[in-house]
Amino acid sequence: MNSRHVLAAIFSASLLGSAPDPRGLGRKLHLSTSEAERELAVLEERGLVRTDGGRASLTEKGRKSIRVVFIGGGFEVIHYGHVYTIEKAKSLGEVLVVSVARDSTIRKRKGREPIVSEKDRVRLLSALRSVDAAILGVEGDIYVTLQKVAPDVVALGYDQYHMEGDIKEEAARRGLKVRVVRLDSPYPDIKTSRLLKEF
Repeated sequence: MNSRHVLAAIFSASLLGSAPDPRGLGRKLHLSTSEAERELAVLEERGLVRTDGGRASLTEKGRKSIRVVFIGGGFEVIHYGHVYTIEKAKSLGEVLVVSVARDSTIRKRKGREPIVSEKDRVRLLSALRSVDAAILGVEGDIYVTLQKVAPDVVALGYDQYHMEGDIKEEAARRGLKVRVVRLDSPYPDIKTSRLLKEF
């Protein structure tokens, strides 16, 4: 088992609010509980993980050993343009965290009700193989979510309105050092708004 996979699983679980025990970690990584215990023991010996009451968390050294990538969006209708973007973002690191826009944000930006609720959008994205953690964003201030995740890379979709320089500057002002990447798309004409007009 690649140690980065284990570290990524611990990071993701912690971000979602639970420090994993060997049994939970084993389920996530398709290992037996004893195999997960052995993996954790090796990582703890290397100073990458600490365990407390059987629960694992990353040390600072462990966190620095993985690259966390962050993307955000509405994701109301998942289409292959989204899948391409998600897979491309995942290829930039070991952990992909997806921030899902709140229903209130969709209403504010689109002037209509969301097609799919925020809760269901999080569940759907969580089911995708390339997504390690899907979380709800904070309306009006993406940087609150960015601070919570503290990613190494922020990946922007080809048509997202955020500007790379603005994100890098504001992240730095908040004590975060991030690389900002604008992703391309072989499907620039596939957009949720266009798909909705066809129905």
